[in-house]
Amino acid sequence: MIDALKTPITIGFVAASLTLGACSNDSNDPMGAAESAFAENDYRAARIYLMSALKENGADPEANLLYGKTLLRLGDGVAAEAAFKKLEDNPEYQAELPGLMAHALLLRDMPERALALIENPDAKNASLAYWVKARALLALERREEAVAALNEGLAAMPEDARLLALRGNYEVDERNVSAARQTAALALKYDPENLDALLLSGQLELMRQDLPAAKAAFDKALKLYPDSITPLFSVAAVNADLGNAKEAKANLNRILELAPGHPMALFLMARIAFNDGDIDRAHELVQGAGDTLNDVPGSALLRGEIAYLQGNYEQAIERLRKFLVDMPGHVQATMVLASALEAAGNKAEAYQLLKPAAQRANATPQLLALAAKLGKSQNDPAAANFESRAKVPQGRDDIALKMTEAGQAITAKQWTKAAAIYADLRAAGLDGNAIIMNNSALVQLELGNKAQAVSFARAALALTPDDPNVLDTLGWTLLQSGQDKGEALQMLRQASSRAPGNLEIRWHLANALAANGQAAEAKRVIASLKAFASAEQQAQIDQLLAKL
Repeated sequence: MIDALKTPITIGFVAASLTLGACSNDSNDPMGAAESAFAENDYRAARIYLMSALKENGADPEANLLYGKTLLRLGDGVAAEAAFKKLEDNPEYQAELPGLMAHALLLRDMPERALALIENPDAKNASLAYWVKARALLALERREEAVAALNEGLAAMPEDARLLALRGNYEVDERNVSAARQTAALALKYDPENLDALLLSGQLELMRQDLPAAKAAFDKALKLYPDSITPLFSVAAVNADLGNAKEAKANLNRILELAPGHPMALFLMARIAFNDGDIDRAHELVQGAGDTLNDVPGSALLRGEIAYLQGNYEQAIERLRKFLVDMPGHVQATMVLASALEAAGNKAEAYQLLKPAAQRANATPQLLALAAKLGKSQNDPAAANFESRAKVPQGRDDIALKMTEAGQAITAKQWTKAAAIYADLRAAGLDGNAIIMNNSALVQLELGNKAQAVSFARAALALTPDDPNVLDTLGWTLLQSGQDKGEALQMLRQASSRAPGNLEIRWHLANALAANGQAAEAKRVIASLKAFASAEQQAQIDQLLAKL
C-alpha cells in the first residue's frame, strides 16, 4: 500500500572560450593561425583569425580566399560569395574562383547560377567543379545529367572521395543500397577522413538499424569536424534514438550556439522533451520556434500530439488533418487524430478514420487496440478481430510465461531482469499491451530511468485511459520524476475516484496533495490510511506527516 514501489498490474530518452582564448595566443600572426586552424577543420577559429587578419588588410587576397573557403565550410554562402568577389580582378585566382563561387551559390539555393559558372571546369579544380555541377543538376531535378556529370568526374578522378560520396547519396535516393555501400566503402578507402563519406556511412548504418555503428561513423565525423552542423545533428539524432537524452541535448545546444534558431535542432529538442513526457517544455520549444518549424517534416505532427495531450482536441484535429493531407496513411498521426476525434465526441468519425489502417497486415498493436475500442463503441463485429490481433503477436506462444517471470522478478526486486523481459515483449509487438507498458514504466522507475518510465506510462494510458491502475502509474511516475506535480495530482485524483477502495492509490494521492501544497486534504487522506498501515508503512506515514 505505502511501499515506495508502485505495485505492478499482474496477469491470471567551454569550446567557444577555448577558441577565443587561442586567438589571443596567435595575435601576432593571425594568418598563420588561420591556416593551421583550417587545416585542423576548426573553421570557427579560422574565421576569427581571418577576421583579425582582414581587419589589418582587407584587400589581402590570400586572406580573402581562405576566408571564403572557411565560410563555405560553415555554410555561409552569402559571406563567402562576398569574399570571393574581392578576387574577381586578380588573375592568380581566375581558374579556382568559378568553382568556389558556384559552391557559394549552391549554399544560397541558386543552382542555375552555380551551374552556369562551371560549364567548362579548369583541370586543376575539376574535383570541386564536377561535384558542384552534379549537385546543381540534382537540385534542378536533371538527374540523368547529374549522373553523367558524376560518371565523367569519376572517370577522370576515380579516387575522389567527395565525388564517390555524392554518387553514394544518389544511389541511396534511388534505393540502390547495395551499390551505395560499395561506393561508401570506396570513398572511405581513398579518404578515411572525408566528411561526406563518413556521413554517408553513418546514414547507411541507420538504414539497417545499427545505431551503434551509425553513431561511431557520426562521432568520427564530429571529432574531425567539430563545428560542422550536419555531424552534430546526426550524432544528436542517434543519441536520441539510443535513449541518450543528455548527450543529445548537449549536441543540440552546441548546434544552437553555432546556428541560433536552427529549425531541425529546435524540432529535435522539442521531440526529445515530448518523448520524455515533458509536454510543457515541448510546447514551449515549438511555440518559441515560431514559423521556423513550418517546413520541418514532422513538426505539424508534433504540434498535433502536444495539442491532444494538453486537451486542445479541436486544435489537434485541425493540425493533424493538415498533416495527413501531406502524409496520408501516417500511422502515428492517424492514431492521434482518431484519439482526438474520440475525445471530442466524434467516435464514429474516429473509427472510420482508423478502421482502414487497422485492416492492414502491418497495423501496430497500439492502433489495433484503439480500433478495437472504437469498433466496439460502434457495434462493429470487426472489433473482435482487431482486439485479438492486438493481444497476441504471431509466433510468440511464451507470453504468459514471460509475464509470470517478469512478475516474479519484480517481487524479488530484480529490476534489470524484469526490464529485459519487458523489453523482449515490447520488441515482439506487445508495446500495444497496456499491462506490459504499465509494468515497464514501473520497472524503469525503479531503475532510475524516470523519463523512460513516464514515456511508458503515457503509452499505457493511451491504450486504457479509464483504468485506475494505469492512471495511478502515470500519476506516480510523474510525481517521482518531478516532471509535473500538477498533472500527477490530476491523474491520481482520477485514479482514486475510479477505485476509491484502493489504499495504494490513496497513498499516492496523499503524496501528490502534499507535493502540491494541499496539506489539509493530504492529512485527511492519510487519516483514512492509518488504520490499515503496517509498522513499516506507519513510519512512512509519519515521515510524510512531519513534512506537512
